[in-house]
This record gives sequence, C-alpha cells and structure tokens, in this order.
Amino acid sequence: MSARDQRWLAIGVPMVAGGGVLLAAILLLPGRTEVLHVERRAQPVSIALPPPLPLPTPAAAPQVPVLADAIKRADASELAALTETLQAAGQKVTTLQVAYDLKAAGRGPVALAYLAARPDGQAAETWPLRIDLLAETGQRDAAARLFDAAQGVPGPAIVAAAYALDRPDLLLVAAERGTISRPDAALSLDLARRLERAGQGAMIARLDRVGSDWRPRDPWLAIRVAQAAGDRRAALAAAGLLPVNQRDAAREAILTRAGDRAGLRQMLLARAQAPGADALPIAEQLLAAGARDDAVSVLAAAVGQGGPDGPAARRLLYLLGPRPGARDVAWLRQRTLAGSGAQQLDWIAAYADRDRPGEAAAFLARHPLADRTPVLLTRLRLAQAAGDDGAGRAVLARLLDGRALSADAVRAAGDFAPRKPDPAQLTALLRARIATGIAAPRDRMDLAWSAWNAGDAPRTVQLLRDYLANDGDDLPALRLMADAQAKIGGDRAARPWLEKALAQTPADSRAYAELLDRLGRRREAVALVERLRQKTPGDRQLVALHARLLIADGQPGRARMLLSQQ
Repeated sequence: MSARDQRWLAIGVPMVAGGGVLLAAILLLPGRTEVLHVERRAQPVSIALPPPLPLPTPAAAPQVPVLADAIKRADASELAALTETLQAAGQKVTTLQVAYDLKAAGRGPVALAYLAARPDGQAAETWPLRIDLLAETGQRDAAARLFDAAQGVPGPAIVAAAYALDRPDLLLVAAERGTISRPDAALSLDLARRLERAGQGAMIARLDRVGSDWRPRDPWLAIRVAQAAGDRRAALAAAGLLPVNQRDAAREAILTRAGDRAGLRQMLLARAQAPGADALPIAEQLLAAGARDDAVSVLAAAVGQGGPDGPAARRLLYLLGPRPGARDVAWLRQRTLAGSGAQQLDWIAAYADRDRPGEAAAFLARHPLADRTPVLLTRLRLAQAAGDDGAGRAVLARLLDGRALSADAVRAAGDFAPRKPDPAQLTALLRARIATGIAAPRDRMDLAWSAWNAGDAPRTVQLLRDYLANDGDDLPALRLMADAQAKIGGDRAARPWLEKALAQTPADSRAYAELLDRLGRRREAVALVERLRQKTPGDRQLVALHARLLIADGQPGRARMLLSQQ
C-alpha cells in the first residue's frame, strides 16, 4: 500500500468511525425496502390468487455518499468490495439493499452480477429479486431454472414469481414438490385457466392431484378440459354443475360433439318424459340424431287425446307421409276410435289419406261412425280411388237415403260418384243438386231427359220451363219441350215450341225438314229433303226421311221406288 493510501486511511477511518457515532440513529434505521422485505417474509405461507405480490419499492438513495455515487457508476466487483468495506467499518449496508438500489437505478444486469459476487447474494431472501431481475433482462430460461432450484423461499414469493414469469406450469411443479402448500380452489381455477390458454391442458390432470377442486367455479372450463381429454363422462359430470337452465344444452352439445347418438337419444327421450316438456323441438332433435321412430313416438305421446290439428299432430302426420308403415297405420286407426265424435271424424279424414284406398274403405265400413255423412263421403271417395263401382253404388245409395245434405256434400257426392252409376242414383243426385241450389243449367236438362225417359211428361215440362227460362234458345230443350207438350196436350200444345225450335234450326238441315213436317208443312219438308239429297245423295238418313215424308204425303209407290234404288 502506498504512503498516500496509508495517509488516507489514517485520516478517513477515524472520521468514518466518529461520523458513525453521530449518524447511528439514521444509519441503523432500516430503509423502506428492508421494511417491506421483512414484512413480506413475516407473512404466513398461504397461496393467494393473482394479481401476484408486487416487488418492493426500491429504497431511497443511500445516506453514504460514497455508496450513492458508486451505485450510479461502479461495476459489480467494485460495489461488492465497497459493500464489504462499509460493513467492516460498521456501516448498516446490506447486499439486498444495494441490489434493490441498483434495480431502481436501472442497472439490472449490474445488480445480478453484484448479487453473484456477494457471499450472501444467493440467499433465499434475494431469490424474488433475482427472479425479477432475470425476467426483466430477458433471461426467462435462467429465471425458470432459478425458480426450479428454489430452496427455503416463502410460498407467496414463489407464487408471485411464477405469475411474473407467466409460467403456471412452474407453479404446478412447485406444488407437486411440496415447495408451496396445496393451492386453494381459487388459485387452482386460475392455474387451470392459464394452462388451458397456454395450450397445456394436459397438465390440468396433474393439477387435479395436487390442487383443490376448481370445477364448481367454472363448469364450462371443466367441460372443455374433459372434451379435450376425450372424457365424455367427466364432461357430462361437469355439465351437472351448471345452472339448471343451461344443463340440457350443455349435455346435448357434449354428446353431439362426441358423436354419441345413443347417449343423445337417451337424454332426449328422458327430457320428453319430463312434465311440461315441449315435444316439437325434442322430436326435431331426435330426427337430427337419426332417431325417426323415437321422434314419431314422442310426437304421438304429445298428441294424447287431441285432434289432428295441433302442432304436434301436424308434424307427426307430415313425418308419417302419404303411405305410412303398418305400425303407423295401426296407430292412425286407433286414433279414429278414440276421443270425441268430432275428433274421430277428423282422424278418419287424416287416416283415409294415408292408407291404401281399398283397405281404408274396408276399415271404415266397419267403423262405428260408418253411417255418418262425412264418413260416407270419405268411403265414396275411397271406393272411386279403388275402382270399386259396386262399393261406390252401395255407399251412394246409403248417402241418398233421404237425409239432409248440404250443398258441399251433394257436390262431393257428384265428384266421387261411381264411374258407372245407377240411373236412379244419378237422377237423385241431380235432384239434390237442384234442391241445394248448386245445379248447373245442364243438370236440369239431364234431369228432364231422365223424367222423359221415365215417361213423366209433366215433370219433364216442369224441369224444362226452369231450364228454358235461362237458356230459351237451346234447340234440344225446345224439341224435348215440344215432345212433352204433345204428349200432354197434343199437337196444338206442341206447336208454339215447334215454331221456336224451327226458328233456332239451320234452314238447310235435316232437323229443319223434320220440324216442317211436324208443323204440317210437309210439301216444304219434302222439297227441302230433295235439295239436301242432291248435295249428299249417299246420306241414308235423308233417304229414310224422304221415304217417310212421301208415305205420309200419300205417295207410297214413289217411296218404294226411292228405297229400291238404295
């Protein structure tokens, strides 16, 4: 040592010692950093949920001028030597305080080197600061290694360090080693969430062994974790932890994602049996799961004793389609026998549209309501569809037994009448159409012909009067009226109608000649026929009319000659 250094020590050491006495009250008082550090160590070792414990605020600038100046400029080795010198001189200077002051001065790397150079720099009390400094300087791998080697570090400090590094896996390992006490439910939940977000969901199973049960606090997370692990049973168990109004949707989603159609089917069927269950959406879900028969059963149960017009019944009938299977047909037949009379009639209509016409007609013929007008009309339609004219005539006879029929019923009876109806039934239908006010003009004309063919001239006249009141120029009707009037009152009664018919008949026609003959204008009739024959000499009907007119005119020889030429 040089003489100059010896002189400095001779002067400086006594001054420092004297100053130490004067400044003892100040220097012996701990700085704010030391107080906070001691408080942190004095806390009980318990796991707290983040946010993590903050690092202490750096201490105020040291009161020793030489140390304050060194913290700004000196390197780690110089600071380590100065600390040792000051401590030897009795100064209250700690390694931890200097390191915190270096961190506060923005000299993190120097602080790390300083701690490495100090004999107490690796003590447990410096561990949180070292972790923080390593993370702050980008040395996260080194921080993780330091974390892994923690010995004698308080639990809260370990938790805070793991969160500072955003490494929930490190905290999990610490719990497995017993470095920290068993994480409570709150911390376990936060760790599970962080592990999932970090793509480390597989580690949650390890957390379950060393942590507390976090699932009741976040059932949806529990469901996701179980699904990621392919554990459907655990996912369903977690769904049971949800609020009641969310459980069914969650279970359905779990089973659907797992492709478990059998499980989904069982769940939906159980739901359908619950009081007040809405059958329609459940049936749709069963359909989507490929369980059509179950959907039909659910809807059928929902129909109960109701009619076919309810929402469930309409959806069911749509599902059954136009030609249901034997089991569905049997169910429809059973429905036609249950409920009120009105409901039975409604179900009969629905059933008749879905069974084979012949089989449906045979079943309805045995039904207790077989003689009701709506059922008779349905049976008539089925007989027509089956091509069974015999059955159709039998049903129509029953329908036209004198019962009161509405206009719609009469119209339907006419639409579904047999292809070969009985003439009497056809006449009865025409009368019913007239009686209900739905008759077309031709209906009266047809009925008039029926009356004429039956020899009922007065009825024929009555019907033709109504018909001709609307269509007075109809030639066939005028000629039929003339015939009916002639039968009742002779030629005189027929003459006005014959003259009306003549006015509506083309003058160069065979019909015109016939009317001339009936009006007693035979010579005109003969002359007209002769002219017509010149135009169409091969018309045998004209030849026959010509011969008849000649005979009536007293010329039989000429008539024979005419016929012999043919």
